[in-house]
Amino acid sequence: MSDDSFSATLRKQIVQAVSKVRETTPLAQSFTNFVTMNLVANAQLAAGGTAAMSFLPDDVIDTAEIAGSNYINVGTLLPFFKDALPEIARKLHENGKTWVLDPVAAGIGETRTVILESFRDYPPTIVRGNASEIIALDSMWGLTDTDSTV
Repeated sequence: MSDDSFSATLRKQIVQAVSKVRETTPLAQSFTNFVTMNLVANAQLAAGGTAAMSFLPDDVIDTAEIAGSNYINVGTLLPFFKDALPEIARKLHENGKTWVLDPVAAGIGETRTVILESFRDYPPTIVRGNASEIIALDSMWGLTDTDSTV
């Protein structure tokens, strides 16, 4: 496939995706850090979606039932998140829900590490992180020790 053909195909897929979002206004739930909450909500709304933000574990789990996708950002942590986030990940996994993990500052601090290590058993659908965060998750989850097709 030539670069021009690839670019044209990609543009067409982007247009289709944007059109679908605007037609369906899907609910995207975010468990995001306090610093980016407003930005994330406004970006979701600007893209044509519907935003939901929560920090209550039962609320996140209940909202996941009707959300098209779920986003967990571990940038700002409170002590109870150490128990809540692994439970949320487990419930999302058990219910077959898609979710995106943003492993902000992966590898820094005991609480953050415990939370991120727990996600290995109930992995996200997508990880959105920078190189150092991905390397830290690789180390925590032992990904290089497993079959590369997993």
